[in-house]
Amino acid sequence: MTEPARRTLLLAAAAAAGLGAAGCTSDGGGEDGGEPGTAASAGASSSDTPAPSHGPGGTPTIPPKPPLPTASPWPLARTEVEPRAKGAAVRLLEALGTWPRGQQGPGPARERARARGVPPAGAAHLVARAAPLLTAAPEATVRVIAAQYGGLAGDRASVLVPLRQWRRAADGSVEDGGATVDVRLTRTPSGWQIRDLCPSRPGRSLTRPGALIERTVTHGRIHLPPAAEADIRAGHLRPAALRALLTLAESYDIDVSVVHTGHPRNVFGTSRLSDHTRMRAFDVWAVNGRTVIDPTTPDALIDGFMRAAARAGAYRVGGPRLLGRGGEVFFTDRAHRDHLHMAFDSDE
Repeated sequence: MTEPARRTLLLAAAAAAGLGAAGCTSDGGGEDGGEPGTAASAGASSSDTPAPSHGPGGTPTIPPKPPLPTASPWPLARTEVEPRAKGAAVRLLEALGTWPRGQQGPGPARERARARGVPPAGAAHLVARAAPLLTAAPEATVRVIAAQYGGLAGDRASVLVPLRQWRRAADGSVEDGGATVDVRLTRTPSGWQIRDLCPSRPGRSLTRPGALIERTVTHGRIHLPPAAEADIRAGHLRPAALRALLTLAESYDIDVSVVHTGHPRNVFGTSRLSDHTRMRAFDVWAVNGRTVIDPTTPDALIDGFMRAAARAGAYRVGGPRLLGRGGEVFFTDRAHRDHLHMAFDSDE
């Protein structure tokens, strides 16, 4: 199943269930026990412009350009912990990364931000921060793949948004890329306000990635958004985590959300370095095609996956419920109602 088709299936399931300023390198993701207490282009051109054909009498005819995928707004679950924070993050990125022909560039992007309620000064800052998404392509479309909390601490929030973007190339073909963006928000009397955007910036792919990386990025049951795939191809996930992913994929279909870049550097509200920053962790937003946040997803499915992750070597496993007595392995908090966190304490 292609990624767009898979996303459509997941969104349809979500809809049926009733889903309706600190710097980005500080305040990490809340994965070590929760609230206190850049752009990656993955994949080549998805469609080449065919050569001109000839009509009656030998008159050259120019074939039509392939259309961009249509925009598809991300649905918010009725069980969201902070729906207005997540909604503000998602809708702004959808607006910034999608434009019709002739509306490229920072000027129109600032107008789109202001249309989402961002003040003029704030719009200029956010557009500058979103530069990796704002190419010179004459038209583009963004689709959000997933949206999860990177941390919730009082009046501050981090929302992590893996997305895919299709852009019109100079030759008329369609280029397929994407990023994961850490969106920072602050709660004000008028609601949640976006203060900063931090797009992922994975490193270059390894020249010789090795069998473990190749097996992970090509596995039919491991689904990776562009930034997560780029992170793994660049060697930014330790072998213990890669082996666990492959072990889990023997029994589960896994939708990964975040691996390394695009995630906050520190555990949210603390000075502790995140396991994502150490390249020892990955997050999952759906298992067997069922999203973690969906209230109709069976508890047994998610709980079974969490226990399987611990058996596969994870030393910290976070999710929407505390399993057993918790102890040193399992934890839960408000930020992990919408995703699962698996961390490993080995670099090997």
